[in-house]
Amino acid sequence: MTEVGTSWFSSGQFLPHGHCYLWSPGVMWMNVVGDLLIAMAYFTIPFALLYIARRRRDLSFDWLVVCFGVFVVACGLTYVMDVWNVWHAHYWLQGIVKLLTAAASVPTAILLWRFLPGILMLPSQRQLRDANESLARANRELEAFTASVSHDLRSPLTTIAGQAGLLELSMPDATDEQKRRLSRIQGSVKQMSELIEALLVLSRISRQTLHREIVDVTALAESIVQDMRQKEPARKLVNLKTVPILLMHGEASFSAPTAHCAKRFLDQAGAAADFVPLASLGIHGNGHFVMHEKNNLQVAGAIVDWLAKRVTPTEGKGAP
Repeated sequence: MTEVGTSWFSSGQFLPHGHCYLWSPGVMWMNVVGDLLIAMAYFTIPFALLYIARRRRDLSFDWLVVCFGVFVVACGLTYVMDVWNVWHAHYWLQGIVKLLTAAASVPTAILLWRFLPGILMLPSQRQLRDANESLARANRELEAFTASVSHDLRSPLTTIAGQAGLLELSMPDATDEQKRRLSRIQGSVKQMSELIEALLVLSRISRQTLHREIVDVTALAESIVQDMRQKEPARKLVNLKTVPILLMHGEASFSAPTAHCAKRFLDQAGAAADFVPLASLGIHGNGHFVMHEKNNLQVAGAIVDWLAKRVTPTEGKGAP
């Protein structure tokens, strides 16, 4: 057997594939045209994959798309080599192309099986249509319910607003306290009307065009705090007005993040309290039950020092 040339691009003593067709024009051109059309189809598929990947960036199959594109291009090259070797005998080069195609096909197959569960989880057109219909039905029910509720809420509000207005007209010489109370009633009615209107707008949001706008979150939070805060003048705890109050907490206590709220409430109610975090006294590591902890004597000493400063002994009876 004659030794093949050293170059992989050498045809050696191989014969072109056309000899197998006996150079019959009908058979030869039928195979050539078929292979060229298959190769052209393979070469267009990567462009379609690239278009899909660009339009659907939410799909997390990037590596699968890349491997599949390389695999398809390699498959197209094998058909190009089949056409080339009809008139030439570069079978070594054709073998290299087939090896490259095999190298591309293995990772493609592995990735395809790996991503198969995710691909199967993608909703079908029918599932999306059913979900949209269900959502539209729920929106219609929500809108009908909201309209009914808003009507039921508006009726008593209208009565309250009207009666408040008549009461204001019938009291031309009202005191400041009476005017303040009427103002609070009217303000509450107005706020409730705005909430009902916002509820109606929310129910129709699916049929409206959304508009982006900048929202001052800080101002919004402050307005919520103002609404939640007890309206002035606050209710007073008159019996605690002259009583010394100590609010003390450990830095590891579960109530530490909200301990200052009790201080604010008591101050607003007229019962001034001393707010003393133990960490400010150099006492660290305490939880909520300081009487059961190792440094409870330090805590007790801090309390005794506060009592000595804030509580005046009653004559003849000792400290209260």
